Amino acid sequence: MNWIRIKAFAISYIRALFREKASVFWIIAWPLLMLILTAYVFIPPGFGKPTTLSIGIVNRDVNSIAPFNGTSFVELLKVVEYNGTKLFTVVIYDNETTLMEDLRKGRLDIGMVIPENFGLNLTYGRAALKIYVSGESVYELQINRAIISEFIHRFSTEVAIRKLEMMKEYILGEIPENVTVSMPYGDVPLREVVWNFMRGMATPINASINEVAPKETMDRPYILGWYALGAIGMMLLYSGFTIGATTVVEEKEKGRLYRILSTPATEVDMLIGKTIGGLIVLSLSSLIIIIATVTIIHARISWSPMRLVDWLVPLHFLLISLMCIGIGFMLSLTARTVSGASSISTILGLMLAFITGVWFPKDWLPRSLRVLADVSPITWSLDVIREIMIRRATLSDVALPTLKCFIVTLMIFLLGVIAYRKTISKYVEV
Repeated sequence: MNWIRIKAFAISYIRALFREKASVFWIIAWPLLMLILTAYVFIPPGFGKPTTLSIGIVNRDVNSIAPFNGTSFVELLKVVEYNGTKLFTVVIYDNETTLMEDLRKGRLDIGMVIPENFGLNLTYGRAALKIYVSGESVYELQINRAIISEFIHRFSTEVAIRKLEMMKEYILGEIPENVTVSMPYGDVPLREVVWNFMRGMATPINASINEVAPKETMDRPYILGWYALGAIGMMLLYSGFTIGATTVVEEKEKGRLYRILSTPATEVDMLIGKTIGGLIVLSLSSLIIIIATVTIIHARISWSPMRLVDWLVPLHFLLISLMCIGIGFMLSLTARTVSGASSISTILGLMLAFITGVWFPKDWLPRSLRVLADVSPITWSLDVIREIMIRRATLSDVALPTLKCFIVTLMIFLLGVIAYRKTISKYVEV
């Protein structure tokens, strides 16, 4: 093993790689393109804010004598907000036929028909509403239905409480103040028992719902940071596979393999040199992707040299790269040409990126594919990187997974080296 020859192999590999426009595209341009498309198409700038639904209304309770009528209800729909965002954009229709036509064409999210005497029935009895929910997918239908159902539920509860307040004196006025009843928790004034019972009929459970989801699952910059690291993982997969799979066959195809082996340079020199060259290329590409995503799409990725645990991030990038190159060495056993090795590596890398939780969150995968994500050591390492750079995990949180990834990487790379030596032997014997 000679470090001068190893250095020569590494430099030669890097120069040759960057002379190939296709290689530069797959290593740098493609993951950036995927990220930009994701950032502005699938996770647009308004992501995470409450949805504003378009609601079409046919109001047949315009001139009701009740203090609250259909017109009052429409005005309420126009101004109701959630977290500073209006819930509804109201469109008034003259008839139900036109309303239904626009719902079927997807021009509206919700349709509503307010019947005559809506206000009177609401004030003195029970009112009816006819609501239609539209959507271009099951997911959209569920969202639209949930939003309008929650609004109607809260509105109904508020109306019930106000009606009780109006009737309070009429009902409780007939009960003497000094009358008490025996309750499990002691003697209580009858008026208090009756009032609490009435309020319990209107709102049996007074539940307060608070959102405590992790910030990284809710804020756009955190989500983009998650995908930025996924794009790097994807790139490391197919590029690492390609580096390993083409290490020998490229030299064979260009007629240089026999000349190299006939010189003092050894197969070990070539292995180490090309591996180092590949690691340098993958590191540069990862750094470019991180810088570009932070500056262009404003992804939230944190790294500080002052935090000891943050130094595990480059270590895990190195582990993933070595795992992928090692697997690439194994793929080289089946490759006959550079184009064949590159095609197999790229296809396999992209497939694994999508079905092992590298690009999509593991929770999105079907249960059968989630097993692949759980057993993929590449996914283990990438999860540790995300925990550190996005969720700010501590050293104790990631120490054991790091040790596990290190051991598995060593095993995979050693198997890859064995495959590399067999590939060399196969070509030499031929």
